Amino acid sequence: MIFRLEDDADQQIYAKHHVNAFSFYQSLSKLLKHLKEIYEDQNLIRKCRCKYVALKQLNKLFNSFYSEFTRIFSFLNYDDVILMNDIQNKINNHLQNALSVCLIKFSSLDKLKIFLQDVNNKQRVNY
Repeated sequence: MIFRLEDDADQQIYAKHHVNAFSFYQSLSKLLKHLKEIYEDQNLIRKCRCKYVALKQLNKLFNSFYSEFTRIFSFLNYDDVILMNDIQNKINNHLQNALSVCLIKFSSLDKLKIFLQDVNNKQRVNY
């Protein structure tokens, strides 16, 4: 495995690599996991979890809400299935109602987002 590290990360990896004589990092995923343990900001993740739990669309436009939703969950390691279920509880009542009468089973978060954007845009045109 060949990689390039600089500064503090280089020192962390070099020390571990040098002591264990090539056996510690047998894959890139192990290396990345080790770096994540060192440098991941747990306080940021805790704040993002709290923001994620509290996030609701309310009176915001869907696109504004969704950009905040994606910004927050990008820091969290949530599965798309969980995100798809959660977003249904976080959107406003009008979008929840439209989703409840929709007979389509969405296979991805992107497809669900497109549907909700379309409903939101049609709602804005009608008002």
